[in-house]
Amino acid sequence: MQVNRTLKATPDRLVEDGRVTQFGVMTHPFNELNILDTDLKVFDLKLPWRLKNFRLKEWQHFGIIGEKYYFGMIIFDAKFSSMSFFYGIDLSRGKLFDFSRNPLFAYRVLSRELFHGECYFSHPGYFMEFDNRLSKGFHRLTARVLSPRERGYVSAEFLVQEDLKKIQPLVLVSPLGENRPLYTHKAACPCEGRVSIPGMDDIILEADKTVCLIDVHKGYYPYHTFWNWATFGFYDDSGKLIAMNACENLIRNDEEFNENCVWVDGKIGLMPAVRFEIDPENLFSTWKIRSTDGELDLTFSPMGEHAKKLNLGVVASEFHQLYGKFEGRIPGVDGDHIQVPNVVGICEYNRWRM
Repeated sequence: MQVNRTLKATPDRLVEDGRVTQFGVMTHPFNELNILDTDLKVFDLKLPWRLKNFRLKEWQHFGIIGEKYYFGMIIFDAKFSSMSFFYGIDLSRGKLFDFSRNPLFAYRVLSRELFHGECYFSHPGYFMEFDNRLSKGFHRLTARVLSPRERGYVSAEFLVQEDLKKIQPLVLVSPLGENRPLYTHKAACPCEGRVSIPGMDDIILEADKTVCLIDVHKGYYPYHTFWNWATFGFYDDSGKLIAMNACENLIRNDEEFNENCVWVDGKIGLMPAVRFEIDPENLFSTWKIRSTDGELDLTFSPMGEHAKKLNLGVVASEFHQLYGKFEGRIPGVDGDHIQVPNVVGICEYNRWRM
């Protein structure tokens, strides 16, 4: 795979003396992810800490793909409000459950670093926690949600195995403007877990058959933004974990600064820019996803979605996370190609002003 992008040595801190230390793809996660130390300016005036924090949008998302099931969960903090969802799909029968909360007031915490930090979202009848222990090679995810339909609590616990000795995560800092960072951490990892739904046998997920796709973001997004996103992961016949991540967003120089990559058995391969062909009026039509060098060529056939629309005038968003099947070809990490045999993954179509 011939791409003019290289991994850069990771500085100890994301920001030094108010300046981003380095943009690009890093070799490993930051020891200190001090994004709020950035000197953020508007009309040459430095924003105080409270306004910087208000403009910082951050989330942790985990997509869990099993042989028969898909589970998606997120904690998102927009500062003026927050959002969390937890939904489960039986891939042969459809949705098991779909819970979400988008209150103006909820207790939520996003961890600063992944090596040792917790995320929480708490609202009446709804609790989610992400216990990040990257220093020990794992993330523990728990959820407990009251379901009126099931007349009881749906609960889940997952153990995501992100061992940095075996897995090279994507650690990227992209420029949203002058000294205006967008940080992301993504990885494809083995995952085990248990989901309990009243009236059903517990769903057991085994690590050698289940993939978790990690998506962590922190960024000073502008008022208007968008992205199209695609990701999947699966085990091939030899037991290797194969995964892909592709995104088209508002980054201007997206040949150099993008989150497009593949993983083969923990090894990462970087890709150039990716373009999406989507019908916004019919998101359930087939998506086409191609890299600018032609090495990645995929179709995505949606099966269902978790969607959310909000319009409060000055604040609005249209969010669609679709689950479905990918088919086509992706580049490997050694100059080869890998056929994608109709595997489960997700795509997002997101537009907001906030």
